[in-house]
Amino acid sequence: MNCVILISFLLQLYGFSGANSLPESRIEIIKAGQKALMNGSWNEARKLFRELYYRDTTDPVGYLMRAAALHAEMMDREENLYEDEFKNLCDSIGLSAEKKMTACSSSDSALYFLCLGHRSAYRSLWETRFGSTISSISYGMKARRKYQAGLKCDSTLYDLYLGLGSYHYWKSVKSGILKFTGLLKDEKEKGIREVRLAADSALFSRATARSSLIWILINERQYDSAIDLCREMLAEYPDGNSFLWPLAEGYYKSGNYDSSAAVYGRLLERLRSHPGNYYNVIEAAYYLGQSYDKKGQEDNNPQLRQYLNSIYDDIPSAIRRKQKSKIRVLTGRH
Repeated sequence: MNCVILISFLLQLYGFSGANSLPESRIEIIKAGQKALMNGSWNEARKLFRELYYRDTTDPVGYLMRAAALHAEMMDREENLYEDEFKNLCDSIGLSAEKKMTACSSSDSALYFLCLGHRSAYRSLWETRFGSTISSISYGMKARRKYQAGLKCDSTLYDLYLGLGSYHYWKSVKSGILKFTGLLKDEKEKGIREVRLAADSALFSRATARSSLIWILINERQYDSAIDLCREMLAEYPDGNSFLWPLAEGYYKSGNYDSSAAVYGRLLERLRSHPGNYYNVIEAAYYLGQSYDKKGQEDNNPQLRQYLNSIYDDIPSAIRRKQKSKIRVLTGRH
């Protein structure tokens, strides 16, 4: 998973406030599933969220958590592994949430708007990675509307601010000329405040909000703050790669090439045993090589070149095309 996955208007969202709406036993499953996702334990997360679903097959939360697990793995591995199942779960989230909202309190409506917002956010990110840019924008706007509707029902549901804040920030920094022509408002600072609020106050989405905040800090060139937060999160979730990628990038962009080489090397060692479609292997190897070059250790590159040439035939043709320039640098192939 590199920054392209996460630098978008919304990141993966796994949790809920509204504790009064969910039994404690189900909340504990959500917490355990979130920890499994953050540590990259995909099978464990899917098992936990299937249990959540079977406890109440009419509740959109069960569908949403299952979709979250599939979405997280696809984004992390840069592979469209579960398209049909993922889309079917998104459809089920909508149907079950809308049905629940026909007879519930305003507070519970906020929770179901959160579900609907997350559903559209996941679809937007999936479209960004594997589908249509136009569809991604459309789903993003739908997500924003659902989060806004949720806040009207319950302004203390702080998990909603993560979705809105991420949307406000990334659409502002990525809008380009549209912002300067007045067609889109610059809401970057508002977005940062909202993400910070979620990072501080959300009941279950704090880890995800902090992940989102890390990428915002990197984009704002506040590298020391991003690195400190990465270290804090790695202490809590040491087995996943979610916080190693931004840690490596923070070191690299701040010019600390000794540390970036160490972290990219750590990532590459993990990925070599589970290379998937090799996209992330190439990412880690490329920036490891760049870190060596920038600290004047070009003699390390022959080992990287030898490794990349040894796996070249295993890399799918689509990934070769997508990573063509980096493969050329790493292997010397034209």
